[in-house]
Amino acid sequence: MKKLLLFAFVLLNAGFASAENTMADLFNGKAKLTFLGLDFTQAKYVGKIGFTDPSAIQNQHMVSWNNLIEMEPKKFSLQKAFNLKDDQYASKVEDMVKYNKSANVADNITEAESVLTEDQVKKSVSKYSLSEKDGIGVVYVVESLSKTAEKLTVWVTFIDLSTKKVLYTEKVEGKAGGFGFRNYWAGGVYKINEAIDSKLYKKWSKTYKV
Repeated sequence: MKKLLLFAFVLLNAGFASAENTMADLFNGKAKLTFLGLDFTQAKYVGKIGFTDPSAIQNQHMVSWNNLIEMEPKKFSLQKAFNLKDDQYASKVEDMVKYNKSANVADNITEAESVLTEDQVKKSVSKYSLSEKDGIGVVYVVESLSKTAEKLTVWVTFIDLSTKKVLYTEKVEGKAGGFGFRNYWAGGVYKINEAIDSKLYKKWSKTYKV
């Protein structure tokens, strides 16, 4: 009996292992995509004149920028960009909202441009506590908000939600623009989404679609 139970356990675990998601699954319509939001925990704020209220950024704007993804899907959804049906796409930013509470804005306001590495991106992802376990997640790990260059720079990062393994990450820039502080930087998110829709999806699909 014990041998049978052990054999069943091995088979069950093998089934879980084979259920891991790949980028090919996403581009072949076999995996659901969840937009997880923006990770600000390693972000730099370049150009001190543009970031005079770190407390408001920390406690108000980080939440608002993430919530826009769910509250204004016509502008911030990635469903169209990835050619996904309604049951293949979702947005769920609450985990990033919680994770960003550990960010420190005041100490990361600088005059110098900053660069993240892939290893730093992966290290951040390894610390996530994600409530969504099915399919693939995409998160924007923010490298910098540069008032000097008027752009938002993020690492668009795809994660296998069952394992938190980073499947692919690429640095993408979006020109900031809009009325008011919140909308100005949200404009950068919109432009990044546009870049995915207009050119990056095609490039990625050529690499991963079989």
